[in-house]
Amino acid sequence: MMVPKFPPEWLEKIPAEVFYSPRAGELRIILLPGNGFVNGGALRDINVHLVPPGLRMPNTLLWAQLDDAMEVVRVWQRDE
Repeated sequence: MMVPKFPPEWLEKIPAEVFYSPRAGELRIILLPGNGFVNGGALRDINVHLVPPGLRMPNTLLWAQLDDAMEVVRVWQRDE
């Protein structure tokens, strides 16, 4: 599958929010909460180890960094 190339700065700091944990070892986050279909953004299941333990509660605001394949590679706390 051909992945469109985006400018790197578009993938470096994307708003995200913790949604819930669908199964052990995973955490579901919402990328671009408040945008998209029915104001919901895009759901992504990521490895729980990408998120520091203190930031794993639902509704925690995060920043996410994506790689060229649109996979989440890093998250950190968003102060808002």
